[in-house]
Amino acid sequence: MAEHDKTVITIDNKNAESNSSLDYDAQKLQDLGYKQEFKREISLFAQVGFVFTTMGVLPNWMLGFGSSIGAGGPSSLFWGWIVVSPFVCCIALSMAEVISSYPLEGGVFSWALLLSNKKWGPLMSYINGYIRLIGFITSNITLTYSVTNFIIYTANTLKEDQITSQGASVGIYCAIFFIATGYNFLGMRYSGYLNAFLVFWVGIGTMIIICTVPAMAPKLNSAKWVFTEFTNNTGYESVVMVFFVGMLQAGWTLAAYECGAQITEGTKRADVTAPRGIIICVTGAILQGLIIILITLFSIQDINEIIESKMPLSTFFLRATNSPRLTAFFLVILLLAQFGCLCNTILAISHFTFAFARDGCLPFSSYFSKLSENNKVPERALLAQLIIGILVIMPTFGSAIYWQAIMSAAIISTNIAYGVPFFCRLIWVRNDMPRGPFSLGRFGLVVNFISVVWIIFFSVILCIPSVSPVTPETMNWASAMIGGVMLFALFFWFISGRKNYEGKINNIEKQ
Repeated sequence: MAEHDKTVITIDNKNAESNSSLDYDAQKLQDLGYKQEFKREISLFAQVGFVFTTMGVLPNWMLGFGSSIGAGGPSSLFWGWIVVSPFVCCIALSMAEVISSYPLEGGVFSWALLLSNKKWGPLMSYINGYIRLIGFITSNITLTYSVTNFIIYTANTLKEDQITSQGASVGIYCAIFFIATGYNFLGMRYSGYLNAFLVFWVGIGTMIIICTVPAMAPKLNSAKWVFTEFTNNTGYESVVMVFFVGMLQAGWTLAAYECGAQITEGTKRADVTAPRGIIICVTGAILQGLIIILITLFSIQDINEIIESKMPLSTFFLRATNSPRLTAFFLVILLLAQFGCLCNTILAISHFTFAFARDGCLPFSSYFSKLSENNKVPERALLAQLIIGILVIMPTFGSAIYWQAIMSAAIISTNIAYGVPFFCRLIWVRNDMPRGPFSLGRFGLVVNFISVVWIIFFSVILCIPSVSPVTPETMNWASAMIGGVMLFALFFWFISGRKNYEGKINNIEKQ
């Protein structure tokens, strides 16, 4: 098969010619068919800070460990992290290699196009874009809900009058969503300020928690208990099945490292900075998470009380420190870290939506592909995700079934979206992918293959209900939610996408 038959993109000579008025990044972007629209003001530190705080290991793991500890107990939480981490490293390395070759705002949907052939590229890219969009929307909802929980936990820790009203939760949720979205209207520079603050906040906050909690704990658990204690409150008889369910906590926490792709067109020397940012952040997140897990498990006072508690994280801190005020302080540390994570995810979805619309893949694409004149912000995309995030949550806010489906949908769709470009490379491109400054060389295909196999396996695990026997109340409805959106994507593909989206990446002449 000839080279031009293997890949979707062939660069027009007129666009590929070197232009002395363009710097390195703008020329690289033009060679891929795009006009430079964002200001190149993001450094390696800002890129690392953005990805690290978007992953949000500290708040995300600690908020979810209480509800997950019944699926395997301490040993499942620890060994689940150990099992998941190497596969996450494979995905991150594969992603770093691809982004070094194709530093585009579209991220996974652009990569799916570039790593496919002419026949299948547009469809693979189109569908993968909608899968990732589901992941972003559901992630925003769960992050906003978790910030709401941190606020309620803090208030309930300090006050005798407990906040239990659904109306109060809805109000806080909407307020948080408005504030986080509003902050992103300020532009990329202010996002950099926020992430510079968050890097130090999360770093210092992690040190405070991991030093204070075990030092104040009335007792510390034995190593045997931490590494071997197995608790099963799921109803499943199979130990392997229980371990798989408990492993979801690691999978939910070690995610979102691809979000750096959504700011690559504003990053200096993106083909070097973006892959470095991904590798540094994933490595740091794995080590940070391992330390947090060990400190938490050694400091648990009563595992059954945590499993039965409506506020398991607050219960953990209260029993370990015996101080409501110190517990509230820890919760504020996590609250601000999670709010920063939410702001970054909102920024990522707005840039992804802009890129998706720029290629004509969304309804009203010409409307959503516009940036503000003054600070180059995708304001219309920001408003759209705000409206969707609030509307989607209103009808069933507070439903345990709904929240399980939302969280599972976020993880499933994100992982699948990560895997599609690697699958496309294995099928159509293999060793013919252009090499960027960061390359895995002859190990690239092997790491890609491992990543795809893991993503398929983990996606199946994510669809398993968390408890047994399975009833309508305990069923995992994530696959049904994703299926509904996929039907919409396919419907829109057949009535519009297949006619208008041909995989021709070129917005230079039309703008």
